[in-house]
Amino acid sequence: MSVRNLLQGVDYHDGELKVALQGETARIERLSLRGGEGRITGEGVGEFGAKPSARVQVRAEGFRVLGRFDRQLVASGQAVLALQPDALKLDGRVLIDSGLFDLASRDAPTLDDDVVVRGGRSVPEMAAAAEPAILPRLIRQSSVTLDVDLGRKLRLRGRGLDTALQGDLKLTTPAGNLAVNGSVRAQGGTYAAYGQKLNIERGIVTFSGRVDTPRLDILALRPNTDIRVGVAISGTPQSPRVRLVSEPEMGETDKLSWLLLGRGSEGLGRTDTAVLQRAAVALLAGEGEAPTDSLLRALGIDDLSVGQTAGTTSGTAAGEGRETVIRLGKQLSRNWYAGYERGVNATAGTFQLIYRVAQRFTLRAQSGLENSVDLIWTWRFDQSPLPGKQATSP
Repeated sequence: MSVRNLLQGVDYHDGELKVALQGETARIERLSLRGGEGRITGEGVGEFGAKPSARVQVRAEGFRVLGRFDRQLVASGQAVLALQPDALKLDGRVLIDSGLFDLASRDAPTLDDDVVVRGGRSVPEMAAAAEPAILPRLIRQSSVTLDVDLGRKLRLRGRGLDTALQGDLKLTTPAGNLAVNGSVRAQGGTYAAYGQKLNIERGIVTFSGRVDTPRLDILALRPNTDIRVGVAISGTPQSPRVRLVSEPEMGETDKLSWLLLGRGSEGLGRTDTAVLQRAAVALLAGEGEAPTDSLLRALGIDDLSVGQTAGTTSGTAAGEGRETVIRLGKQLSRNWYAGYERGVNATAGTFQLIYRVAQRFTLRAQSGLENSVDLIWTWRFDQSPLPGKQATSP
């Protein structure tokens, strides 16, 4: 036996089924199906006659459910399936061994809605002919209790998000409707917003019944800044609430300046175009990949920006007498960052290696146009906690 739909990443093969028949009883002595390097095995018994029924026990070990390049899922677990003439019952537990869902990838091309294929039977007619009348009754009277452990190797990418997922979910079917309860947690990763790649500090999606209305609690912060600033997302996927947050609390203009430029808005002049550059790139990208993302990925770097030095020349207006600087950098790990900056009129640049010791302590080593080793300690008064944090007394 084999089941294949390579377009959707389904490839089950080397299947075996051995059934022993005795009167009105059919006993499944061997059921086996291979997917990837894993296998599903099972055994069970079925009864024919006036009230047919069946009960099958299934076990999976490292079974590859999906094997497409952008949809990969390997699972293990066990379940018991019981069938009655007008009812279905499924109890089991599933562990996700590994998986990847890349939402940025597109499906294969399909025909437009205005294309009509003449001749043959239409898809709805074929589906209606193939669907037994008993199936709707089975769905309405089904009883499913399935515990799902997302494991430690499930990854989600797309729409600016790149993170690992963990958590436990419980799938049930009260009154024939699918319900999901539990929570999914993001473990590390990044979220691209406002032209920046933010570190995910907290990411929780809580399900309490309907599949399409989970509650969002996400906090993503810009790394390597003295101010904790980023984006908080709450609400539901249908009506999310996205807002800028900072610690300490500050105005929206300052939040945006720290988020895009890594410094405050005071002293910004007309010649400082970094904010416009970042905002324009984010708006042009929409939900897709920004024009600079492919270039940064090809170069192996995370940050590329054009800004200006913070200093001003004595006797000049604010924003004048500055030097245009090109900066690029690579986030080596959660705490390590390597960067390089050079003025367009300078004869040499400066390499930086930054280690974030703690929230308020940063160790920075510079070499090139400027040579130094700095230990930076930041302390700010009247701090307001970010969403989800408890305020503490100094």
